[in-house]
Amino acid sequence: MKRHERGCTLNPQRVCGMCKMHHEDGGEEPAPPRNELVRILDTQGFRAMCEAAGQCPACILAALRTKNSKGEFGQPIVVGPEDGRQEWSYAEAKKDFWADWNSAQNEGRCY
Repeated sequence: MKRHERGCTLNPQRVCGMCKMHHEDGGEEPAPPRNELVRILDTQGFRAMCEAAGQCPACILAALRTKNSKGEFGQPIVVGPEDGRQEWSYAEAKKDFWADWNSAQNEGRCY
């Protein structure tokens, strides 16, 4: 449970394992804390928040989870303007992240 809580996308003090691994492999600095990403999302929009998160799927998900709600018929929705957040898919972003990571590792370069 402690391991889960440390990286849980609902934990405002989370430590992102994906960012940490990427940084330790010579990549850019980890994304800012979740609350800062939410502030950027609210003031500058989805694309700016994704950029600030370094396109990290887990950090983007953490910010978007603060906007989760239910639609008129109980369907899950992400509250906010239609700026791409409603269409974004964690599963697809994670798949792309790992494909890029594995490709970089196979080529002997930092991701």
